[in-house]
Amino acid sequence: TQKLGDAMLSQQPDVMDAIQRQRKKAEPSNKSSPTKQQRGNALVIGNAAYKSVAALRTPNADASLVAKTLLAAGYEVTELHDISKADIRPGIRDFLDKVSAGGPDSVAIFYYSGYAAQSNGENFLVPVDAVVNAASDLEGEAYRLRDFTDELAKTPLAARIIILDGSRDHRFGAASGKPLAKGLAAENVTSGTLVAFAAAPGAISIDGSKDQSLYTGALVATMRQRGLDIEQIFKKTRLQVSKATSRAQIPWSVSALDAELHLFGASSQQVAQNESKPKPSRSRRARNHQIPIGALREFIRRAPF
Repeated sequence: TQKLGDAMLSQQPDVMDAIQRQRKKAEPSNKSSPTKQQRGNALVIGNAAYKSVAALRTPNADASLVAKTLLAAGYEVTELHDISKADIRPGIRDFLDKVSAGGPDSVAIFYYSGYAAQSNGENFLVPVDAVVNAASDLEGEAYRLRDFTDELAKTPLAARIIILDGSRDHRFGAASGKPLAKGLAAENVTSGTLVAFAAAPGAISIDGSKDQSLYTGALVATMRQRGLDIEQIFKKTRLQVSKATSRAQIPWSVSALDAELHLFGASSQQVAQNESKPKPSRSRRARNHQIPIGALREFIRRAPF
C-alpha cells in the first residue's frame, strides 16, 4: 500500500485531472443550447401590373429577391405575382393551411410588395384588378389585412413575421375627388408577432432608382447578414433607409416577439471569435486545485486496496 500510495502521490496532478473529469461528467449541465435557426413557411406576394392606377416598377423584383433569400434560409416559400381579387383570398388561405400543418415550433413569414391602402384605421392589400374610387370600395375590392392577422394569431407558432412594402403613393380616389388617406395605419400585434412597414404610419415610401424598392433592397441586404436576430434586422434596415433618404422615409415595425429568430445563424466572425478563445491549459503548472499531501495519504491508507 505504501508503494502504491507513493506512486499515486508522484502522479497527483494526473489523478486529480481524472477525478475532475469524472466529476464534470456527473454534474448536470447548466449551459443553454445555442439559439436554433427556426424554419417554417413563407408567402411572398408581388403586385405590379395594376389596371386602374399606375403600374409599379419594382414589386415583382422585390418579391423574387425576398423569396430567394428566404429559400436560402431554409423556408418553404410560396411566391405569387400580380394576384387578382379572385385569387388573393384562396392564396392566403392555402398559406394559412400550410402554416397550421407546420406545427407550433415553426415560423410564418408573410411579405407583400404592391399597393396597400388604409381606411378607418384598417389596412387593405390591393389586388391588381381592383377598382378603388373611394374608401368604401376597399371592403369589396381589396383584402383586409386584419382577416389574415386574426387567423394567423389563432395558430400556435414560434413566431409570425409580417412585412408590408405597400406604403406607396397609390392615388386611389383622386379621379373621383375622394382621395384615400396616404400610407398605412399602425397595426396592433398579438404575442409572438412582428409587423414591419416600409414607412411610418400615414407616410409614403420611395421606390428609388434601382430594380428593388429602397426598403426591400435594404431589408434583404440586412437579412443576409449572419448573426442578426429579426428585430436587429428591422432596426438596421430602418437606420439605413432613414439615412439614405435624409429621414424622408422612416421604416416602422411593431414587435411582440417572445423568442429570438435568426435567419442565417451565427456570423463567421462570431464563430472565429469563439474558436480563437484561449483553451484552458493542460500543463501541470497551470493546475491550482491540489489536495493536501496529508489528506491524500490518509485516503490511500484507508482505501481497500
